[in-house]
Amino acid sequence: MGKKAGKIKISQCMIVKNEEQDIRRALSWGKGIVSEQIVVDTGSTDNTVQIAEEMGAKVFHFEWCDDFSAAKNYAIEQASGDWIAFLDADEYFSEQDARQIPGLLKKIENASLKSGRIHLVRTALVDLNDEGEIFSVGQQDRIFRNMKGLRYKNRVHEVICFSSGQLPRCITVDLSIMHTGYRQSISAEKGNRNISLLKKSVEEDPENYDLWAYLGESYAGSDQAEEAIESMEHVIEHIAQNNASQIATSQNTTLNISEDRLLTAFAVWFSAVSFLPDTAVSSYEEQARRYYDVFLQIGKLFPDVEFYMGRFLIRIGKQDEAVKFLELALEKLEQYKGSASLRLSGRLDFVYNLLRLCYAQRGDAAKCVYYGTLSLRVNRYQEDTLTALTSLLQGDPNTAATQAYDFLAGLYKFDNLKDKLFVLKTAMKLGYSELEEVIRQNMTDEERGWLDGKR
Repeated sequence: MGKKAGKIKISQCMIVKNEEQDIRRALSWGKGIVSEQIVVDTGSTDNTVQIAEEMGAKVFHFEWCDDFSAAKNYAIEQASGDWIAFLDADEYFSEQDARQIPGLLKKIENASLKSGRIHLVRTALVDLNDEGEIFSVGQQDRIFRNMKGLRYKNRVHEVICFSSGQLPRCITVDLSIMHTGYRQSISAEKGNRNISLLKKSVEEDPENYDLWAYLGESYAGSDQAEEAIESMEHVIEHIAQNNASQIATSQNTTLNISEDRLLTAFAVWFSAVSFLPDTAVSSYEEQARRYYDVFLQIGKLFPDVEFYMGRFLIRIGKQDEAVKFLELALEKLEQYKGSASLRLSGRLDFVYNLLRLCYAQRGDAAKCVYYGTLSLRVNRYQEDTLTALTSLLQGDPNTAATQAYDFLAGLYKFDNLKDKLFVLKTAMKLGYSELEEVIRQNMTDEERGWLDGKR
């Protein structure tokens, strides 16, 4: 029978090692939401265990054996809840999203009575950089039923599945897990650790192309471009040789790769190639075009591929063709509903700027203004982009300084002194005295006095 609201027990689980920087936040989101917090420590030498115990978590110890699934499955064995929320220490739900979880699980329980049991809850996974800015968005299955046989597999990049081979039933909900694990201060260490584990894994199971794709991602994340290219070529050539056009779903088993990992393999290959030194990048043109044809045969939507193909074409001096790919990537982004992580969604300001620069080379001022404006709407504190856009306004005989000010007021918060000064600095640098005067006229007496005092 379905459970009444408030009766569904949720166990929050995590495995940790030296996570004193993040453990408080990792446990805080679940307070008042979950019935217990299970922390499995794999060998911390800092204050992680002490902090977790102080916060009321049940702390267990597991001897590390180079296997994330083994550690996570041990944590599951300690859980008594009906459902498990298994987030890493560098992941968390916002307070608003956390409050929704019990109600969502109640609805899922009720729906399961009518249409069959749901086993997994899929949420968004939002990757944040050191500045707290989003740089990629994907999906993950981190909330699941606590039931026999539903466990993790793989040493690293572990996935939750039934040991019997039965496919879990999944539902996607409007929740987001925030992930800070790509901070530069810790990503290099994690990348090297994952590479070591994945190399062991592909040695043990060389026909598992999911593992090869994960290895390529780890190499790319550790700035080992040549190794990333080689790993992803291993995947893509396998697909090319086995008729890419026959890959219909992410549940394909004959090729030993999931749809998400396959699409990511293409994106990472194009990305890694586009970052090669000038002396090497042009030699990949023929191969890049062949791989894009293979990608098209798959018939799947993944705009990161067009994004990085466009960047690659810019690197080899083919800007006109690059524009077509970059604009196609933006068009496909609006249609994308997949679960694989996208870098494009977190790099929109960068893509808009690439397009702005390409159109500048063509002498298309209108397109420059268009894409410069879009880029500043994503991130208004881009000095080079604002300078280029303001210069175009300054050089247009049909645009008065007051009109330029009104236009920029749509991008900047001119009731904010920081924004006023940012634009004023640009006007002064360009010698755009008319705009400088308009900005000053729209300052308060206090702001003008402060500014004159700083000169």
